[in-house]
Amino acid sequence: MTTKSTTRCNWLRRLWRDCRAVSALEFALLAPVFLGLVIGAIEMGRAAYTQGVVSFAAEEATRYAVVNYAISEDEVRSMTADCLLGIDPDRINAIVVTGPIDPVDNTRTISVEVSYDFQFSLPMMPESVIPITGTSRGFLIPPPLGAAPVVTGAPVGCGRS
Repeated sequence: MTTKSTTRCNWLRRLWRDCRAVSALEFALLAPVFLGLVIGAIEMGRAAYTQGVVSFAAEEATRYAVVNYAISEDEVRSMTADCLLGIDPDRINAIVVTGPIDPVDNTRTISVEVSYDFQFSLPMMPESVIPITGTSRGFLIPPPLGAAPVVTGAPVGCGRS
């Protein structure tokens, strides 16, 4: 005659030795961790790409302004917007361009700052917006009269032809 506790012990021993569903159990435990790591790596790659694009746009616009002393702030802003490739233009917060001319020595310092709101696109990621900024500064010295030709025409690069 078997007792209830003996039956339970036998059942637990059989269950403990049973190896039929070990692979399914391992998959069920490890798949969410692995998928979370893959999705996290994809999103961090997107964030790094966005940071690179925003910084590149600010630097490229500053470089063009350094070469072309007579460029207006609106032209620099337009060039910066053209260099923001592969990101959502609706999430651009601001493109701030400042270029005051020093009246004493006729030099000019130009500063370009781009602000972008990055948001994760895949599920299971935070819903909050992460601000990404890129800044660049350049120092412009006017060319001596007759020493260098004036740069004319549309700038090449950053999606412009």
